[in-house]
This record gives sequence, C-alpha cells and structure tokens, in this order.
Amino acid sequence: VEIKCDNCSNVFDIYSSQNTCNNSYYKYLFSSGGTIRLYRYKMSINIDEILDEGLQYHGVHFASKPAALRQLVLVRDILDALPEGDWVTGVDIGSKYDDLGQMLKAHNVRCTRVDIENRPGDGEFVLGDGESLPFADNSVGFAVLSHVMAHVEHLDRMMSEVGRILIPGGRVFILQSNRYGWWKFWGYYLRRNDRVVHWRTIDAWGMQHWLADAGLGIEKMYAPYHFYLHSKLSGFFYKLDRVLERRVPKAIATQWLVRAKKPDKDLPFPSRKRSLTLPEKATLIVIATLQAVGIKALELALRLLKGGKSVAEQT
Repeated sequence: VEIKCDNCSNVFDIYSSQNTCNNSYYKYLFSSGGTIRLYRYKMSINIDEILDEGLQYHGVHFASKPAALRQLVLVRDILDALPEGDWVTGVDIGSKYDDLGQMLKAHNVRCTRVDIENRPGDGEFVLGDGESLPFADNSVGFAVLSHVMAHVEHLDRMMSEVGRILIPGGRVFILQSNRYGWWKFWGYYLRRNDRVVHWRTIDAWGMQHWLADAGLGIEKMYAPYHFYLHSKLSGFFYKLDRVLERRVPKAIATQWLVRAKKPDKDLPFPSRKRSLTLPEKATLIVIATLQAVGIKALELALRLLKGGKSVAEQT
C-alpha cells in the first residue's frame, strides 16, 4: 500500500517503518479504525547551507549572517526536539515580529506569537501578557523565550505560566544573554547603560534555578556564538563563531540557547542545584571584567578599521 506525501508529492510504501522526505522523517501509523495518519518524527536544517545560498529563509530576510544565525539556531533546535505528531503547537512569547513563526510554518509547525502589542506580521497572534498567558493548562507543545527573561518585571510569574501551559513532555526554548558574558557584563556592569531596558541579569546557575522553580529541567544548554558584534564587522569572526559553537564554557558564554523540558506524567519535578560560592563569584567577576574589556576593545578596533561606522551601519 502506498501513500502520497503532501509535503513533496513523493509516494512511499506505508509498510516501511521510516522514510525520509526533504530532511524530514515520517512514521506511518494505523489508527484503530484502519485509517492512515502521517506523523512527523524528526526534522532538521543545515544553517551553513542555508546562508551559503543568501540572507533569506522562507521569506524572512536577514540583515547579516550573524543576525540570521541568531534566529536560525532557534529554528534548528525547535525542529530537532519536536515531539511526534502534527498536533504539536507552540507559542513565541514576547516576540516583536513573526519571523520565527513564518520560518516554522514552512516546516508545517504552528507557532503563535504572544505579545502586549500587535506589530506587523501575517502569522497567528494573541494579545497577552507573559505573566498571565491566555492558554489552558497543559495545552501547548513548546514555548519560546527569545531575549525575554531580562525584560519581565515578575519573572517568577512568567516562568510559572510557561510551566503551566506546557503539556507533559513539552519544551521551552530560551535564547538569553549571560551575566558573565562579555557583552552583558560590559553593558550592565561596566558601562551600565544596559540597565535602562533590563530588569536583571542571569548566570548559568540562576537559569537552572528559574527553570527548576517552574518545574522545568534543562536538557541542553550551550553557546551558539561568542563574538556576534565582531562577526557583523568581519567575516573572520563569523567563521570563528561557527567554530566556537557549543565550545565556549557556559559560565562565561556570551549567550546561551537553552532547551528545558516539563517532566512527563508521573515523573518528579527537577530540583534546584547548588548556587555559586563567594570565591566562585569573585573569580567569575575578574574573568568577566578582563573578557569584557578585551573583547570590547577588539570590537572598537574593528569599527575603526571599517571607517568608524557603527555596527548597525555595517549589517
């Protein structure tokens, strides 16, 4: 017996336990009524191949390769971790625009944008506050928090809401700057201009605590890039960032991509791990200061070599 794939029009034998189709894996399952249903099993994207073809992906145009990387790492990790079944839907909390939803839609993944203001975008939108999400308990397959945690006044309330709406086994994907990373440490603690728009900074230990308090356990946490601003000014640093992916220690990473999971039914919630000791904090402050001053000086030198233009003008 054969079935036609709606995605690419290829025809497959349904008795095969697994077939590949346009980088997506499918399983064919018989329901009790004898009908056939197509379930998505696993998908992925190759970021470098996408950007070798240009600065756009499924209608989303990027200002630069680093800007594209910042969004595509989220797309890749969401697709890699999706549970089985086309019923899985997600919410992008605090998203200004619908870029993520548009890219996921190209992979038949539904993701609703949630924000306190409706900005331009063609995707699904729900007006709502992260501290009181307008969704039922155990109703959402995944949630996305892209640079949101530092902007929320009552973070405990928002994280509790994320834990509430996720289905058992659901996941949250977080892109967040690190307190001891060069970028955040420079802006928040040395220059101090970053305090105007951010309520807090978060370190790797604090991230685990915030998630554990919401009943979520970290599955994966890594640095997707390290320099970022330098990569907008120099192709060498972009290539270096690609090499450094997942290799920079979490304690001093510039940013993290975090994947956390709500436990399956009948499994215990994760518990808090230890906090930093005072000597560890002091050591990290020294390392972060040296790293922030050195890497910021390198960025300024690159800007001078580019004629003194700002990073924004170089994107």
